[in-house]
Order: sequence, then C-alpha cells, then structure tokens
Amino acid sequence: MNSVKIKDAYNKRKEMYFNYINRIKSSMPVDIYSVINTTIVKNPFNHYFPLKFFLKDFTKENNIKIFFIYIFKFYFKQFYYYFTYVFSYCIFKFKNSQGNESKEYANYIGIDIPFFIDKILTRNEYKDDYYFLELYLILEKYNIKYVYIPRLYGISKNPFKLIKLLKVLQSDNKDYIFEFELLSIKDLLILFMMILKYPFKTLRLLQKVSLEEDYLFNNELIKNFDNIGLESFTRYLFGKNIASKKIKKIYSWSEFQGIERSFNYGIRTFNNKIELNGCQFFLNYDTYFNSFVDDLDFEQKTSYHNVFVNGKKYLLDRKKVKYLEGVSLRYKELFKYSNHNIHNQDNLKTLILGSYFLNETQYMLESVNNKNNIIFKNHPAVDIKNLNISQNINIMNENIYDLFKYSNLVISSASGTLIEAVACGLSAIIVASETNLTANPFSNYGKGEIWDIAFSKDDVTLVYNKLLKFRVNNIKKINEIALWYKQNYFIEPTEQNIMKVFEIGKDR
Repeated sequence: MNSVKIKDAYNKRKEMYFNYINRIKSSMPVDIYSVINTTIVKNPFNHYFPLKFFLKDFTKENNIKIFFIYIFKFYFKQFYYYFTYVFSYCIFKFKNSQGNESKEYANYIGIDIPFFIDKILTRNEYKDDYYFLELYLILEKYNIKYVYIPRLYGISKNPFKLIKLLKVLQSDNKDYIFEFELLSIKDLLILFMMILKYPFKTLRLLQKVSLEEDYLFNNELIKNFDNIGLESFTRYLFGKNIASKKIKKIYSWSEFQGIERSFNYGIRTFNNKIELNGCQFFLNYDTYFNSFVDDLDFEQKTSYHNVFVNGKKYLLDRKKVKYLEGVSLRYKELFKYSNHNIHNQDNLKTLILGSYFLNETQYMLESVNNKNNIIFKNHPAVDIKNLNISQNINIMNENIYDLFKYSNLVISSASGTLIEAVACGLSAIIVASETNLTANPFSNYGKGEIWDIAFSKDDVTLVYNKLLKFRVNNIKKINEIALWYKQNYFIEPTEQNIMKVFEIGKDR
C-alpha cells in the first residue's frame, strides 16, 4: 500500500466519512448495543472501515456468509471471556468477603484509570506514575477524599492474578471501588443476555443500500463483531452500579473508546447528577477520530459533561460538551528542560524512537542505515531481539529528555513524543505508515522547517538533510516554533493549574 495514496484519499474524503457515520449515528436506536458498536465508535486503528472508506475499497462480500463466520467467532471469544469473568467474580467475592458494597463515598471524587495487573504485581504496590501523577499529592495536601475506579487489565486469561492483586492493594490505605463488589448474580445473567443479543441488535444498523459506501459499511459492521470486547458490556454494568453511589464527580482518563462510552452511558442513564470529566492529558492526533467528543455523544449519554485537554490547541467548539484547558500532568519535565546545545549543532545525534508496531520500527531503522551518529530507544512493548539493528546504531535506555540533550533531530512514527521534541527545540521527522492512516500530531506550523513527513526511505534522507540544513542558519526561527508548540500543546502542571482543573478549594 502507498502512504501518499492513503494521505491523499484521507484528505479528500474525511469530511464525507464523518458525515456518513454521523448520519447513521443520529438515526440509530440509542441503547448499550449501539453506543458501543466499534464501527460507530470509529477508531481507525481498531478496524478497517475508515481506511477502506477513504480508499474506496468497495469489494462486495456475501453478508449472510460473513455473518455466520463472525457470529461464531464472536460467541466463541465472548463466552470464553464471560466464564473467566464469572470465575473472577467468584474469586473476588471469596477473597473480599468484607467488601465496601454499602459505602456511599459521599463527597469523594472518583479517579477512573486503567490498572495493569502485571505491572502492579511486579512492583508489589500500586502507584499511578502515568495518568494523574502530581494530582494525588495535592488532593492529600488539601484533604480531598478520592477513590480509585479501576479498569482491570490482565485477569481475563488468568483470574487467579486477582488474588495477588487484592493482597497487594489491601496493604495500602487507598480506597478502591471494584466492579465485582457492586456486581450481582442478576447482573451476570444480564451480561450473558447482552452477549447473546449483541450480534442481532447490531443488525439494526445495517443500511439500505443506495451507495457503494453502504455495501462497505454493512460488510464491516458484521466483521466488527470480532472487535468488541467484553469490557464494553461489563463497564456499562459497572457504570449503572456506580450511579447508585453518592460520588460527587468522576475524572476519567479518556481516549473515548467503547469501554469509556459504555461506562458513561451506564452512569448517565441512571444518575445524571454525577459530574463526568474526561481527561485527555496526552498529545492527540487528527486521525484519532474516536477521541473527539461531539454534542451528539452528549445527547446519547455516552459523553462526559466536560473534556479537559492537554493544551489550548486541542480545544473544540461544542454547544453541549464543555471543552476546557486541562493540565499536562505527564509532561512536567518539559518545563524543566533547557536545550543548551541548540546553538551548537556539531556532533549532535539523530534519535530514533521505536514504535509499538515492530514493522514500523524496523522500517525506520533501515531508513537510516547509511547515516552516522544514530541512537535508538526501543518501545517498551517491543522485544528488541526481534529487530535487526545495524552496528552503527547505538541502543540507549535513558530518559528521553536526557537523550534530547545531545540530539538535534528525532525520527519516529505515531508518537506524541515528537511534539515534546519540537517543543524542546529539536527537529522531527514522521515516518508515514504504509498500511494505515499516519498519526501526525503536528499542526501545519513549522512544516518543512522544524518538522516534516517522510513517505518513503528515500524521503527520510531528503527530509533529514532539509531539516538539518534549515537549522544551520535559522536557530532563532527554530526557537520561535519550539516556543509556539510549548505554549499551544502543553499547560504547565503547577499546583495552581492542577487546583484550577480539579476545582480544589472551590465549592460548587
């Protein structure tokens, strides 16, 4: 597949795509089965409908045939996870017989974030060092009560890990609301019926064919049975049960995926007095469609009341959902960084940041094989043994801000870290995806001067030389662009800014 072709097709048909999905969305029956549908959620990295829509890939398939194939796959997977979920429920009830089911958590704020069980068990403690970081110290400083609302990852294949997790968490003084402690036998029966009904409820979304896009949508709608997760159902039940609590407001780490929509839908369907706040304290992309919250989402009760973003550049104009400036809790080091080497370009290195996708990382490494002074930091989710790395590339494991200090250019794909690099005064190259939409975190500002996109290996060399040449006589302009990105994409996580976002010390 050609990355330039994908880019051109996307630019030409993206508005048509949004209009098409929103037309279906605005006319569909609104219930848990429709609001979690992966085709409607429109994550372009979770299924192929967006890409095929842009490329006009209207290959016709037999809907009846693919229905039977994908419904079998759906039930096989979902009921496997259902029974492990029931087993996890039994383990929780047995190990946590003195639960907090009756605790109301009045005047608490809820912190809704992922819990990666393997990481917690390795550390033998729970510590949030990724999502809300500095917030907890300030909440405790001002005696604000809070409770974690965990999204548990890592027990679906091994429920026995839940025993170890509970033991670890019982040793600290934090408050947690687990979905299992609010779950009833009736809920488990409801969950079973939801799984049974989902494929047939999805068929309500099939379109009467009048366009070639309708053929594509109907095919992909059925194929996407396979992309739904059990969590989308269980989080709805969790939200419904949370709605009975007296929690004042909830702050959720938000990419606005199906599991977040179902959780919000469960709460707002049964209790619209709990204030829901989506926290998008990350560097977003124009192509990450699912993350953008619309007024229609608010009307269908899947959205938050407020969406807090990482910088003012991400603010969107909505009538019903409030988009507000948040705080860059994950980027504190950016505001401490000082690039002492920006006026000294001699002997600085090119930094390659590995991607989550193995093939993209290998592609980047091959594109710089003929260059010197290359350093490489691997993505933590990729086994470096699976990469073929040239001997002239030095592997580094330091903090990225330490690597920035002796680098002048960064190459990566689908990485918000490139924005951090540019805000620190480094140049950046995005290596375009050849198989999907390219996740470009930049605005057009500074394109061809401090950052650019490479659509092939030859392009990498051309863009590399162009950006380094621009730096030689344009350091003042480089500094101007870097400052613009820092001011527009980030908000310093000072105590005052954190207190403002989370309304600490302010009565409503």
